[in-house]
Amino acid sequence: MLPRGYEERNLRNLGLTLVEVGASVYGLKTPNVRVETAQDLACFYMDDRLAVIAKQKQNVERLYKTPAGGLVERFKWNYSQLEWPTEWVIKSSRDYEIVRSIVDETEYFLNDEEFLKSQETMGEDGIVVLGTPRSPLQTMLLDLMGLQRFTIDSRNNRKQFNDLYETIRKKELELYKLVSDSPADVCIMGENVTGIVTNPKLFETYCVPFYQEVAQILHRKGKVLGGHFDGKLKCLVKLIGQTNIDVIEAFTPPPVGDLEIDEAMAAWKNKVLWTSFPATFSVNTSLDRVKKETLGILSRAAPGDHFAIGITEDLGDVKSYRYMQVLRAITEAVNEHGKYPLFQR
Repeated sequence: MLPRGYEERNLRNLGLTLVEVGASVYGLKTPNVRVETAQDLACFYMDDRLAVIAKQKQNVERLYKTPAGGLVERFKWNYSQLEWPTEWVIKSSRDYEIVRSIVDETEYFLNDEEFLKSQETMGEDGIVVLGTPRSPLQTMLLDLMGLQRFTIDSRNNRKQFNDLYETIRKKELELYKLVSDSPADVCIMGENVTGIVTNPKLFETYCVPFYQEVAQILHRKGKVLGGHFDGKLKCLVKLIGQTNIDVIEAFTPPPVGDLEIDEAMAAWKNKVLWTSFPATFSVNTSLDRVKKETLGILSRAAPGDHFAIGITEDLGDVKSYRYMQVLRAITEAVNEHGKYPLFQR
């Protein structure tokens, strides 16, 4: 989320570090599944399909055809970062078996050429991390069924719910064994965990054991495991501390989150806290306020061990000059007041 250009180059010269998460180290195939996509925009010119239509707001329908039956999902494209579901894949109990059949026949294979090129191109300007799928529970919640169906089925349709969880779990563990032999040193699960939805009981039952399995696989090969935990985490603080996750990435302090930085660092002494600068501190506020809030973050992180600050959410229009000004204000505040050890103010 850093547009290339003059201001970007100046920011990097000030010390802003790039983090690339777009490249992968694996591919996948599903031999017996056919996917058809329908959009409400059309053109014959290839460049318009890539450069114009792909960046417009539109409605998209995706149809999955399998020997076990068909599935449909619908979503809005580019209303948020990418997809915003309007109709989920799993809408009834009959859909479970079809989804399980697709997951079960998915075959992963090593495909790290793009990742190696990204590492070579990045050089000393930043790091290239591998974004990996959400854990099985978060995949079910955020990719397959949505909050309403998830809430109902986790209580009233437990057999199908647990069977699907187990199918995804086994398949993702296959993936992480492949990843452990890849050139990626840092893997970040795109969890989007918040305790008001993934409550402590669900988190302890489904998420913690899976994190431990993945951490064991990756740690054997010297890899670092992170999780994108950008929600309200106060009710999960002890359980997160019990996991072997190395990096809590996208940690968001109040007012968006509900756990202060110093509380998190005290509870997770063996983890890196990679804090996200909250959008509420930067959108429609003065640059002086941005600097002030940056100082507040640094103060709560004192003395600064195992701490990093970054941008993991949209701070308004990422292609605007205002966005670049916000990044400059944060960077200048860190340069001026972020020398280790940090001091409380």
